[in-house]
Amino acid sequence: MIEKIRSYLLTISFIVIAGGLMLYMYILASGDGSSLFGDKEGTLQATNFEALVYQSDDKGHLRCDADMCTKANADAGAEIFNVGAGKLRQIVADHSDDAPLVETYNFDFRKNQFDFLERLPGETFPTVISVRISPVNAFSSKMALYVYKPVGSNSRETMEEKAERWISLLQQRATP
Repeated sequence: MIEKIRSYLLTISFIVIAGGLMLYMYILASGDGSSLFGDKEGTLQATNFEALVYQSDDKGHLRCDADMCTKANADAGAEIFNVGAGKLRQIVADHSDDAPLVETYNFDFRKNQFDFLERLPGETFPTVISVRISPVNAFSSKMALYVYKPVGSNSRETMEEKAERWISLLQQRATP
C-alpha cells in the first residue's frame, strides 16, 4: 500500500516538475507578445545608435562617440583603427565568417553596420554585438560597439570583457 502511494506521489511530482519546466520554456520562448528578442516571430531589431538610450551604469557595454550616440552616456569612445572604413568592414565580415559561434543577423550596407549574435559555450542565451564603422579619413576609421544581452545573465564586467575581446581580435586582424 505504501509503495503504491509512493509511486503515485513520484509520478505526480514528475508530472508537476515537467509541466513547470515546459511552462517556463514556453514563457521564455513566447513571452507576452513583446519579447525582448523582438516580435512574436522572434525577429531582433537592429541597434539604432542615434536613438540608443544608455547610461554608463546600465548592463552591457557601449563604446561610441557623442556625435553618433547623442542620447547615450557611453562607457568609452569609439575605437580607432588604422585602416580605411572599407577595409575595416571586410575585417569585421571576415571575423564573423571565421568565428563558428558568431551569427550575423543584420547588415546595413548604407550605415556600415553589422549586428551579430554570439553564443559562447555554456551560455543559454546569445549576446548581441552591434558594430558601426565610420570613416575618419582615407587611412583610418572608427568603430562604435554595443554589447548586451536582452535576456539572461548580463553583468557589466562580462559585457566589457566581450567588447575588449572583439576589439582586440579586430585590431590583430587590422595590423599588417
